[in-house]
Amino acid sequence: MKSKYVAFLLLFLISLGLDQGTKIWARSTLKPAGYPAAISAPKTVIKGYFDFRYSENPGSAFGMFRDKPGARYFLFGIGLLCLGVIGMWLYRLPNDAKWLGVKLGLLAGGAIGNMYDRAVYQRVTDFILWKITTASQTYEWPTFNIADAALVIGVGMILIDRPRDPLPPEESEPAKPSDSPAAAAAEKPASA
Repeated sequence: MKSKYVAFLLLFLISLGLDQGTKIWARSTLKPAGYPAAISAPKTVIKGYFDFRYSENPGSAFGMFRDKPGARYFLFGIGLLCLGVIGMWLYRLPNDAKWLGVKLGLLAGGAIGNMYDRAVYQRVTDFILWKITTASQTYEWPTFNIADAALVIGVGMILIDRPRDPLPPEESEPAKPSDSPAAAAAEKPASA
């Protein structure tokens, strides 16, 4: 099997498995009885910085589209479109582009993890809460999950590494000298 596919499959399975495993744990351990009427009590991991707090998000990242009718179907469709783009990108990569395969595996694992939640539970399970606590106030990042983290890390790595990532073969081939008008004119035989 080509190294780009091995790298993709490995990171896809790791990110999807961690995402779904931790969401099962969160639903069984962190979800309070009677949720959403009952508020989830945070479980401190690192005091003042990192908690586990259960929440369900019917929208997309940061609660966008939360109260929009049909948002679940729209977001599911966007996820399918993104998976199609990821698949085409992976297919067109050079066979030895395993580092880019890793990044695309993170993206696909994160996308499918949240798509699965939307399809089965009609909402995405979130439970990771980062915050900064000062003497006067606490600043919280919106709750997220492993799929969200995989998506952000994958996109960030692609953006940072883009100049070094290999291009698909047809895009990376240098232009032939005969492609330029000057070269074409030089190739014509001189008339006597």
